[in-house]
Amino acid sequence: GLPPHVDDGALRQMFAQYGEITHANVIKDKVTGMSRNFGFVNFSSPSMAQTAIQAMSGRMVEGKTLQVRLKGAPPTPMGGGAPGGAPPWARGGGAPLAGGMPGGSPYGPPPGRGGG
Repeated sequence: GLPPHVDDGALRQMFAQYGEITHANVIKDKVTGMSRNFGFVNFSSPSMAQTAIQAMSGRMVEGKTLQVRLKGAPPTPMGGGAPGGAPPWARGGGAPLAGGMPGGSPYGPPPGRGGG
């Protein structure tokens, strides 16, 4: 997430080197007005957005790890892995969060198990 003091201008500045930004917005709590520690950055072209995703995802900013992805894309599983690398469960490390959530893994049963 974003550090709490990052505002729209700072967010724009963080991503400006990757292309022409048409809009940058840090999401704030409606009641308190404080940052919810995430935001949106729109670029003028998809290729600029992809460059920013590749460059900024996983980067540490003031002790916080950025998760940069296209709007609507699922977040990286907890435990992460390198940006662009295989998620931990695809590297033979077991399913993420298995046993850590009620009902087991959020990804369903492993292939060949269950489902009738």
